[in-house]
Amino acid sequence: MPKKQIVTSYGQFHVITHDLDETDDLKAECKAQLGEGVRLADWNDIVAYVEAGGSLDDFIEALKIPLEYVNPEDMDPIPNTSYRISMNGELRWQGDRHFFFARHDHSIRGDFLPHANLDDYRLTLGSWFGKGGFALCFGDPNSTEPPPEPDITEPVETSGG
Repeated sequence: MPKKQIVTSYGQFHVITHDLDETDDLKAECKAQLGEGVRLADWNDIVAYVEAGGSLDDFIEALKIPLEYVNPEDMDPIPNTSYRISMNGELRWQGDRHFFFARHDHSIRGDFLPHANLDDYRLTLGSWFGKGGFALCFGDPNSTEPPPEPDITEPVETSGG
C-alpha cells in the first residue's frame, strides 16, 4: 500500500484520513500510511503531553480540531470532527465501539458517553461506531524504530457522566 499524506502534524502527533470501519485495525493503518516509526496515538499520549506542560490550545490549533457540534444541545455531532485513537492500547470499548476523542470546549452533548476528559471536557474521550474519518497517529514518520507503547492507566470509565 502506498504511503499517504499527513493531513496535519504537531510534534509527534499526525492526523491521517482513513476509510476503515470500527472493526478494522487502525493500528496497522498508521504504520501502512506513515511507516514503522509511527503507531496509532493513544489517549494516554495526549494526557502525557499535557501533563508534561504541553499546551492544549496549541495542540487543538495545530491539529485543526474543530468543535464536535454547533450547539451543545445538538444530539448529532458534525461529521468528521472526531479523531480515532486507542485507550490503554485498546482500539475498542465494549465490543465494536472504537475509541475517539473530540473537542467540546467544556460542554459535552447530552447523549455523549465520556470515558475521560482533559481540562474540564475541553477534549473528551468517547467511543462509537462508524466508518472512515480521521485518525491520530504518534511517532516519527522518518524513523524505522517504532515509538514506545503508551503508559497504561486506570480502566476506562464504564458508565455515563
